[in-house]
Amino acid sequence: QFLPSAHVETIPGSLSERGCSYCGAKLVIGGVLKDTIQLIHGPVGCAYDTWHTKRYPSDNGNFQLKYVWSSDMKEQHVVFGGEKLLKKAMLEAFAEFPDIKRMMVYTTCSTALIGDDIKPVVKEVEKELGDVDIFTVECPGFAGVSQSKGHHVFNMGWMTDKVGTYEPEITSPYTINVIGDYNIQGDTFVMEKYMEKMGIQIIAHFTGNGTYDSLRGMHRAQLNVTNCARSAGYIANELKKKYGIPRIDVDTWGFDYAKEGLRKIGAF
Repeated sequence: QFLPSAHVETIPGSLSERGCSYCGAKLVIGGVLKDTIQLIHGPVGCAYDTWHTKRYPSDNGNFQLKYVWSSDMKEQHVVFGGEKLLKKAMLEAFAEFPDIKRMMVYTTCSTALIGDDIKPVVKEVEKELGDVDIFTVECPGFAGVSQSKGHHVFNMGWMTDKVGTYEPEITSPYTINVIGDYNIQGDTFVMEKYMEKMGIQIIAHFTGNGTYDSLRGMHRAQLNVTNCARSAGYIANELKKKYGIPRIDVDTWGFDYAKEGLRKIGAF
């Protein structure tokens, strides 16, 4: 009777055994990227509770673990609207990090309930700054019964809005996407070494130690290698539908599973 109940619905605003839908998008997938500002449009608690709480290292000094960005919505913004606040926060974030040109903006329960329309704000900022690219994730905590809804919204949104908008440099006749691997304790680093020895180029990591632009070039892979199907199987399936990229599922946790997975990739 001491095990957590994984089948119960989450309560938005309460960090229980299950993360909320927003958490599934931001903490599990988007927040792992190493070169992207993750701006949460809502009260500061939504940012704080999904910051620095998972073991997702990166090879650029763990940029994504060091900082948290929030529009820091207060009661007055709930009453009068938070779109101006969001724009101010976005411009401030880019100004504070002049080398970072990529951003993801997330709605939360508060901003979704009052009807803030974040996409026009994003277009304004992109037009003003010129050299930035911004992805919107409209998945407030109440959007689904668990964080799984956030996985789905992020996967489908990225596929619709961003895949195919960037052309990666191809350096090998063998190209793959590694999907559903989040570099927990550095497992992506291990996978990269094996792929290098096999002569395989990883186009994109979705999203362990990954970059924003590499994910825009996922359409150029010849194979999707899916590790966590629950969080990222959606985008693997969509890539197959739209671009004809086959999918194989592997498990890289443990020596025997990893060995079997590498052989499947090699056989393909």
